[in-house]
Amino acid sequence: MSEMMRAIAVFGKDDVRLVNDVPKPEIGPYECLVKVRSCGFCNGTDFHIIRGEMAIDVDKFPILLGHEGIGEIVEVGSKVRNFRVGNRLMNPPVKRTTDKYGITWGAMSDFGVFQDQEAMRVDGVPESEFRMQLACRQIPDDFDTIDAGVLLTLNECFSAAKNFNVKGQDVLVYGAGPMGLATMKYMRYLGAKTITCIDSVEERLKLAETLSGADRVINFKTQDKDEILKDELFDRVIDLVGLTSIIMEGSHRLRPYGIVGSMGVLKNTDAVVDVTKLKNNTLLQMLNFPYGQYDITNENIELMQRGIINPKDFYSHVRKPEEIDDVLRLVTTKEAIKVIIDFD
Repeated sequence: MSEMMRAIAVFGKDDVRLVNDVPKPEIGPYECLVKVRSCGFCNGTDFHIIRGEMAIDVDKFPILLGHEGIGEIVEVGSKVRNFRVGNRLMNPPVKRTTDKYGITWGAMSDFGVFQDQEAMRVDGVPESEFRMQLACRQIPDDFDTIDAGVLLTLNECFSAAKNFNVKGQDVLVYGAGPMGLATMKYMRYLGAKTITCIDSVEERLKLAETLSGADRVINFKTQDKDEILKDELFDRVIDLVGLTSIIMEGSHRLRPYGIVGSMGVLKNTDAVVDVTKLKNNTLLQMLNFPYGQYDITNENIELMQRGIINPKDFYSHVRKPEEIDDVLRLVTTKEAIKVIIDFD
């Protein structure tokens, strides 16, 4: 009988469970068995999957959750030459081992499998045997595995700040969740002229100032944002919540040729933008899914090694897989900035 592993699965809308009946993957000669050490819980994508709101197709329920995994190689196949036991990986691929569960990314599982594709190419293995693992990147062997659980989030925010080209620009940001806080931090690093942040959670707005370097914050629940901003215009307005209404509203706060950027993950019930309602002579830049977030991994790690970015600033709680109900509570109530699930 196959050895089983744990995984967090979604069985239907708002029905999330820790299961113990997923077969542990077996590795071939060119494969590495990767023990998942941690996985960040994504406040956007993971919740959209749980609530059946993803704007792209995903496998039908039940489905294995998670796309922010960090793993360590614990076993290598006989023909693996470029990796060794102890190497750490961001986004280790999860190998489908059962038809019982669908997989989007499936990183909230005990084990993944990584191929030594360089060795496979040298040995002439047919391309048909290569599995998709472009999102996987090797990270330093001494990188803390809990801190690394927020690495993909930080990569996404760093790449977004670069893609929105904020240097010397006046920027208005909607949203001070984990993505908003980190993106503003990178915007400040990349030379944004001014940053204004709008949110409704006072503790997060304080972090926007003290941690992310926002010049001004507005609590739209307790303050009249329209009265505060009046006729003020910006070069960039960034939606980090994921609402088309913000895209529409934000475009009308732009200077001519300004950019309204969407980075928040849109729901399948709110994924259509009526471009006739956007402000005239402005641009819409969609990063509904990040772009370039994997290729900047080494650059981002260097910022962390230099002390410019501290990953601990961008998560607030660590929980075990058995505590998945508490993870959901912490994120739903916004008590947590971000939760890392510790699979060790």
